[in-house]
Amino acid sequence: MKPFLIACFTVALMHTTVIAKTTPGQTPQQKQEEKKKEKEKEKADREKRRTAVQDVLDAKDKNHDGSLTKDEYLAGETDAAASTAAFDKFNKNKDRVLSKAEIADMLGL
Repeated sequence: MKPFLIACFTVALMHTTVIAKTTPGQTPQQKQEEKKKEKEKEKADREKRRTAVQDVLDAKDKNHDGSLTKDEYLAGETDAAASTAAFDKFNKNKDRVLSKAEIADMLGL
């Protein structure tokens, strides 16, 4: 009888441990829904960044090559010195062209 009680107690203890590890207040379905919402939020954030960068390119990229040269960036700017400094600051690889990633960095995205 004693071994049977010990076995029952051990199984109950293991079951409790499994439940505690898998459900700290949430069911697996709730966790799955939360992950899905996080992925949707990340997707929306990526789309927001993509749209913001594309808006800048639509406004300034005259040759439609998907990047901004210094001349394209400075066109229409009122403070040429500040704009030149900003261009040079965000042109990380010093290729004299702002890529989409550099434009996103410039926009703080």
